[in-house]
Amino acid sequence: MYRKLIKEIWENNGEAYLVGGWVRDRLMGATEDEIKDIDLEVMGIKRDKFEKILQKYGKFKKVGKSYEIYILNNSIEISFIEVKISIKECARRRDFTVNSIYYNLIEDKYLDFFGGMEDIKNKLLSYVDKNSFLQDPLRILRTAQFISRFGFSADHLLEVIIKTEKEEISKVPKERICRELEKIYMLGIKPSEGFLFLEKTGILQRIMPEISSLKEVMQDEIYHPEGDVFTHTMMMLDVLSKEERTRELFWSILYHDAGKKETFPGFEGHCEKSHEIFHREIIKFTNNRDLINNARKLVRYHEEPLKILLKGGADRISVKKLAAKVDIDKLLKLYRCDVLGRGRSDNKKELEIIESIGAVYQRVKDELKPIVKGKDLIKWGLEPGENFGDILKELYEAQLEEEFNNLKEAEEFYFTRLAGGLVYKGI
Repeated sequence: MYRKLIKEIWENNGEAYLVGGWVRDRLMGATEDEIKDIDLEVMGIKRDKFEKILQKYGKFKKVGKSYEIYILNNSIEISFIEVKISIKECARRRDFTVNSIYYNLIEDKYLDFFGGMEDIKNKLLSYVDKNSFLQDPLRILRTAQFISRFGFSADHLLEVIIKTEKEEISKVPKERICRELEKIYMLGIKPSEGFLFLEKTGILQRIMPEISSLKEVMQDEIYHPEGDVFTHTMMMLDVLSKEERTRELFWSILYHDAGKKETFPGFEGHCEKSHEIFHREIIKFTNNRDLINNARKLVRYHEEPLKILLKGGADRISVKKLAAKVDIDKLLKLYRCDVLGRGRSDNKKELEIIESIGAVYQRVKDELKPIVKGKDLIKWGLEPGENFGDILKELYEAQLEEEFNNLKEAEEFYFTRLAGGLVYKGI
């Protein structure tokens, strides 16, 4: 569809070029079907005529302040300039040379003013123009994303400018920082490389000092031969495939051991301390309540699979109790990262407990829904009141302990074990 759009713009005396990710990815060997980012640069055509053409191809909206951007069908991003200007000057506004290459579809011709094709060949990231690069400080984090995503290296001048201007990152809204950090993980071939670059340039210490400082915390060499907590965390980032990764897992991996510095050397209570640090720090990046709630639970309970292993293995009740607190599937992925994200090869038992817990969970997951509801208490003759919540909580705990399996048994349990102010101590 975008090919027809480009052709029609040229037929109306305008100019339209494919730019950015489309060109970069094509030069890196991707097929057109594989390319997700479609960016166009359009110039030299009146706005009303351009918008009439766009209407033929779907719905569009305008965004952006410094430059006019049209989003067509929520998939094609079009930079629009009504007058004709130098394409080289347009390319100068781009972040990296690898993103500054223009492609004229009509003539089947690449326009490369700043050596982007050579940098793609050498897998090198270079800025196009120092001043334009810093106009959007988010490009500092995008550098790490490209290092992680494409296996590129930053050239010396780019690394120097990032180190020198690292305070500029404070000007970026937290939501944009959050999205870019998540892209390093979600899109990266090797996410750790992106974060190691942020650490090397001082950016990580600036935006995540609690994570950066973990390189000072050494661990028991028997269980963690990789050494410090920061190295362990970086190794964990690379364990899961792209298809397995989620935003919750990203944040929980980063912060799962954040409490080890304050609980050194024995690390007692580090899960609780990590949970506390995460809850305090995450609001610097996002206000997404679902994300925060799900990730904090993963941080808080990340050692539970190990505890189940040390108690003799997975059984129905232990798995039910755990599943009532946290998403088991994500927790087991996090624990797999924890096990494999270290230099130790003797991890057979830990990997087996993951399989065991997962298997038990599949058998009991349909039994987790509370059997007793408030309306059932009323049917039993109880007067609605503030204590309903406590009663339902006690009954659910007993249900997880398999004290009853249906509503009739629950009623009998309540009147024989809980009524009269008795508190169930099964858990």
